[in-house]
Amino acid sequence: MATVASAVAGHTLNLLDHWQACLVLTDRDGVVLASYGHQQLLGNDAALLHPGARWREESLGHNAIAETLNAPRANRLARIALEAHDAECLKGLASASAALLAPASWSTSRGLTPGACEGCLGLICDPYRVRQYSLGMLGVLADDIEQRRLGEAHGHDHHLLRLHLNRSQLDSPSAALLAITPQGQVAAASRRGLQLLAAHLELTPASDSADTASHSAANTSNSTAHAADSDSCATRDDIHLLLGQPLARWQLDWAPLAQLAEAQCVTLAQHPRFTGYTLCAAPPRPRVVARAPAERSASQPTAEAATRETACHPSLARLHHGDAGWARVCELLARLVNARLPLLLQGETGVGKEEVVKALHQASHRAHQPLVAINCAALPDELVEAELFGYRRGAFTGADPAGREGRLLEANGGRLFLDEIGDMPLHVQARLLRVLQEREVTPLGGGKPQRVDFELVAATHQPLSELVKAGRFRADLYYRLCGATIALPPLRERHDIAGLSRALLTRLCREQQRELPRITPAFLDRLTQHDWPGNVRELDNVLRLALALCDGPTLEPCHVMLAGDCLASQGDCPASEGQIARQPSQASGLPSLHDLSSAEELQSALDALGGNVSRLARELGISRTTLYKRLGAA
Repeated sequence: MATVASAVAGHTLNLLDHWQACLVLTDRDGVVLASYGHQQLLGNDAALLHPGARWREESLGHNAIAETLNAPRANRLARIALEAHDAECLKGLASASAALLAPASWSTSRGLTPGACEGCLGLICDPYRVRQYSLGMLGVLADDIEQRRLGEAHGHDHHLLRLHLNRSQLDSPSAALLAITPQGQVAAASRRGLQLLAAHLELTPASDSADTASHSAANTSNSTAHAADSDSCATRDDIHLLLGQPLARWQLDWAPLAQLAEAQCVTLAQHPRFTGYTLCAAPPRPRVVARAPAERSASQPTAEAATRETACHPSLARLHHGDAGWARVCELLARLVNARLPLLLQGETGVGKEEVVKALHQASHRAHQPLVAINCAALPDELVEAELFGYRRGAFTGADPAGREGRLLEANGGRLFLDEIGDMPLHVQARLLRVLQEREVTPLGGGKPQRVDFELVAATHQPLSELVKAGRFRADLYYRLCGATIALPPLRERHDIAGLSRALLTRLCREQQRELPRITPAFLDRLTQHDWPGNVRELDNVLRLALALCDGPTLEPCHVMLAGDCLASQGDCPASEGQIARQPSQASGLPSLHDLSSAEELQSALDALGGNVSRLARELGISRTTLYKRLGAA
């Protein structure tokens, strides 16, 4: 819980500094786990904000945290102001709190499990600064923590269903979140999810007057259900009517949602209660790859032989399309995805390192946490530290007056991807090494170090070991990064270019909302014979251009415009007459098409090139189709 709460609270630091307020996270016994924000608020009694301090009533007297923990369901949100505090250090201040409740859940083995109190989130502040905002903010933070906890607990084997009236708010704490079993039963629900389900069945759960009043005072928006405007939850007696029940009880058709392979937004139209939108995310189901055949040619390794019987998440399996080298990469990633080891990806520019990291993150237990990618080569040397570690107000000339949270803190709870790590300046490498060792981030300009927890993936196209020898990369950081080093094969070494091209074309057509043209074997042959110095990035650009040039129902070889090819006004492509023509190579020494007047002369030129039809067509500036016609016109 502390990790999730820290990730949520980290986004409020600038606001807390502006308010001169402090957030306090405690466990169910009132023991402080962490605090965030204005640490000097209690003066000489600042130790009360340090981990281990106790905020129960028997230790600190009457305060909002103690009141919430005494009755977390009845006093989910509480506020105590000014002289109502017993402790002298709290008098003159306001304290507000929100209970952190575990999501209610159901399973066939354990039955119903009502959400128990796991802790409390408290706010200590000047009552005249944030009186009207304190409870509203705490309620939103508590909802956010609850939803993240639900995703962690159930996202690996359940569909996660989010519902909201506003499509842009589906990922916000105000959405209703449900965990759905593969059979379509409600296995768990957030507090707002229970509200929504109960409102549809017209249940009347007990509501807390103070909670409802605070909710309206905070001026928060209504829930996704039409009748669930209060901040109350279903009582324990009502849970059996909500959890473990099929979605059909709420007139929701589960079949089309269960078939979604990726997170997709669906509009709920003409439904009696759920008018709005739903975002359905499928669980990361492992896939067993077929065994390799007992006997196979040693010169023809297969992807199945490389992967053997390794469980592979669909997002990882989509990285290769039959190539044995990339299949081995996917097998390694599947084994290391949750090993809590730093990974170092090495490969040429454009080979697909960022796509690998995205797939790795989707397959991990942290899939519902942030993935923060940083291109170290794209940051100016003077701004790298501020971007990575953040800074306080007035840390340097030109700094944002409100300060800024660093990218490392943004990755807290999730995964950090440092691309082109070889270009990181040496002085920044020293600070990064300390963060990786201590798991604490100190912003520029000073301040209390903040704990961080993230998985690290670094990538480079440079040989880091050589940079270490040359003194351009720290050896200690290098050995910290390479918990496991994975080399990504370049595109020219892959044997699945045709399958990869089909997959990319399918994705591009889906993005462009157009029908996929028929892909001819000659088109794929043109692609497989190129050496692809720009790797997958170059292939993606070539396929985008091919789709743009294709007006007909078929993709032909003349639609493939490689690096150095030029568009002209005349061409001879049957699918797009008059659009494309290639510029003959001047370096080849071959005569032009008009000089080769007979099929015999063309055949002689072809023999001189070793029978390479694609090269001869490219050198003559014509398509393979035209060349075949001329060769056959004897």
